[in-house]
Amino acid sequence: MADALVDSTGGKSYSFTVKFNPIHPISTEDIDYKHDPSLTDRIHCLLSVLPADNISLISEEVIQKMKTVRGKARDLGIPQIAIMTMVDKACPLVQNDLEKVYISKRIKEKASTTVIFFPNMKVCSDRLGVPMNCIFPVQNYFEQVTNNVKMDILLLMAIKNIIAIANDYAENQACAE
Repeated sequence: MADALVDSTGGKSYSFTVKFNPIHPISTEDIDYKHDPSLTDRIHCLLSVLPADNISLISEEVIQKMKTVRGKARDLGIPQIAIMTMVDKACPLVQNDLEKVYISKRIKEKASTTVIFFPNMKVCSDRLGVPMNCIFPVQNYFEQVTNNVKMDILLLMAIKNIIAIANDYAENQACAE
């Protein structure tokens, strides 16, 4: 599966194609394969989306596949981010008031360094290896018919960070070329 997503060529160039097929990954002989992709053709960020309410229920097989992809991205220097969705389902207090996402006793936990984080985020970090500062909690729009400012703030914070991380990576790649 990892070869279908990320292919290293010469340790620097890699390509992602719309011709994604996990059964038959693109090969260097494929007509659509870009042997020397431009910066705009390269992956700038690997994003994983996981449910906060049942991260611990994801099978070890799926986690291993994700780790393999993550390992290839890491080897290529591609930054990795995780979005934890459905934080409202992970805690009733947060379901009633999204502002409590970082103070809920059920969700928060004090680390020895006094950093506050989601236990589910810690599980995600431990299982996938994504650093805690690259995991962003969000609540999904599901049955809402109007916008919710609190939900929007979490979503926009996540998007802002994703764009900043990917942009930093692209700028570093451009400077290296």
